[in-house]
This record gives sequence, C-alpha cells and structure tokens, in this order.
Amino acid sequence: MLLRRVRERFVTHLIGDYVPVLNLVRRPAPWPTLGELRGYPEGTLGRTVAAYLDARGLPFKVRYENHDAIHAILGYETNIQGEMEVQAFLWANGSSSYAGRVLFVVGGLLLPEQWDAMRAAFRRGREATPIAEGTLPFRLEESVAEVRVALEPGLAAA
Repeated sequence: MLLRRVRERFVTHLIGDYVPVLNLVRRPAPWPTLGELRGYPEGTLGRTVAAYLDARGLPFKVRYENHDAIHAILGYETNIQGEMEVQAFLWANGSSSYAGRVLFVVGGLLLPEQWDAMRAAFRRGREATPIAEGTLPFRLEESVAEVRVALEPGLAAA
C-alpha cells in the first residue's frame, strides 16, 4: 500500500510540476474566465466545463482549459485514474500531446493497477472521432450533448 502511494505521488508530481513546464511551449486559444463560463446557458459546453470544475472545487488554470474541457466532455474524474484514462483515450484517439504521451508511458509503467481502466479508455478513444482540442474554445456555446455525439455516438448521456 505504501509503495502504491509513493508511485501515485510521483505521477501526481509529474502532472503538477513537469507537465506545466512542457505546456509552456503550447499557445492555445484564450478562454473566457471561469466566471464568464458560469454565465453560459445551461447545457452548453462552456457551462458544463464551469459546473465540472465547480463541483470538484478546482480552479481554471491557464493553458489547462482544453484539458479540463476534455475531462468534462468525457466524464473522467481528475484523480490519478481519471488522468490516466484521459491520456489513454487521447493517445488512442490520435489527439495526445507530447506531455500527455510522457504521462501515459510513465504512469502506465508505474501504476499497473490502472491498466484495466486505461485499456477501456484506450478502446473508447480508438473508436471516437479525434478531438480537435484547438477548436474547443470556439465551441463553448454549443450544446455539450452535440459535442459529445460528434465525438462519440452514444456519449451524450455521459
């Protein structure tokens, strides 16, 4: 149990300390503030992302907006398992970043107890339409159900 906590803490350290450094080279399109997202109509992607973050008490971090939106769209949590599921989905989907691929490999090697969840997410990602992450800030007024169905038939209920 202690060894598992150490491995999880190391992967969490990667997510919290090294991924932001790798993300410095990315220049995603700007997003509205979290307060502005809360003002979007109910059922839109913008409002769904705000509700997702609010429900978990999470801040809206610059350059993480698209990643947070992907969590909200796919319904994966923000814990270690959810992060590994997102990375597995994106890798299989052809939408992963360099930082995400590093996290997928290192996390997969260090956390074999996540393999079943990662495998399921990988299969799900392989069958989904590639996520055009750069378009997400321009889709905030769209229905989240439409965004989900465009990505993956049957996902609207997630």
